[in-house]
Amino acid sequence: MGGTMTTTMETTVNDMNTAQQNQGSGTTPSKPVLRLDDVRKSFGSTPVLRGISFDIQPHEVVALLGPSGSGKSTLMKCVNLLEQVDDGQIWLGDTDITDPRANQDKIRSRIGVVFQQFNLFPHMSVLKNVTLAAVKVHHWPKDKAEARALELLDRIGMRAKAKSYPDQLSGGQQQRVAIARALMTDPELLLLDEITSALDPMLVGEVLNMVAELKSQGTTILMATHEMSFAHDAADRIVLLRHGVIAENGTPREVMDESQDPETREFFAHFRH
Repeated sequence: MGGTMTTTMETTVNDMNTAQQNQGSGTTPSKPVLRLDDVRKSFGSTPVLRGISFDIQPHEVVALLGPSGSGKSTLMKCVNLLEQVDDGQIWLGDTDITDPRANQDKIRSRIGVVFQQFNLFPHMSVLKNVTLAAVKVHHWPKDKAEARALELLDRIGMRAKAKSYPDQLSGGQQQRVAIARALMTDPELLLLDEITSALDPMLVGEVLNMVAELKSQGTTILMATHEMSFAHDAADRIVLLRHGVIAENGTPREVMDESQDPETREFFAHFRH
């Protein structure tokens, strides 16, 4: 996978460089899928996010890294509207999702989210878990929802398990089902929040392989992860948080290999063997 992933990453980085050059030459650049502009969030008197600004372009995979307490989880929750920002704006395409008048249900239907806990309903089959929100929340016809779900389950190698229940699946299989559920409405953005943290180390690889496949298919992804080697190989860009601010924002090579910042170098040194 390493050689293919490196080639894919280099191609995407080249595309990003072209887009940046186009900005300077007057050519219209692509509109970001996600834009954060000076996002701030405190809990009580404790500031957690202190002015976060960055964009995610279409088909880009951005890895959100940082030590515990750096603000990663809070930032992911703000993007998914589980937390309200105190100041600043978050744009999903042309929609200011931090506007109190915004329709939160419509916004959430445009964002797929996978958490570290699979959150599958134990009393429902795999097929029911994947179709539930599409039918109950988005009012899809059952036939349409099931056809889409079976297509996704086939794509992730889980179609044979459509009638199985969560307790009949491994942790890796459950997480793949959770990813299929998040892809049901063909979201503009996929949020992956530490999706391998609850997995046995033996099962991490199969989930990361699936994320790599989604990347190769052009899915736009923001992922918070502690899997540093995967972030290095799979991400187009690294956003490193430290004390609620962006300490680094660049390609994996720039941030993880070439940064001269002492704190950045020390952080990544902990993950090298």
